[in-house]
Amino acid sequence: MMRAMMARPDKSTGRVVLGPRQVRNGYARIVAISDGSGRIELFDAQAGAWREASDACTFAELWRAAPVFDTRYLRVLSRIPDC
Repeated sequence: MMRAMMARPDKSTGRVVLGPRQVRNGYARIVAISDGSGRIELFDAQAGAWREASDACTFAELWRAAPVFDTRYLRVLSRIPDC
C-alpha cells in the first residue's frame, strides 16, 4: 500500500546546509530552499555576495571539497565585521 506524502514548508529556508567549501578557485555552499531541497551558491568576491551557481559546480564536487576553517576567509564569506 502506498501512502501519499504531503510536502511541508521548510521553516529554515535560506539555512546554509553545507559550506562554505573551497571548490576550484572559489567558495561554494548549499542553501536550503522551500521545497526541502537545496541549491548551490558560489561566492562572488567582486560583488562580496553569494550568487546561484548555475551549473558551475556539482553537489558531488561540493561534498568532496574540504571545509574552510581559516577565520579570515569565514569573516569575508559570512560578512561578519571585524571586532
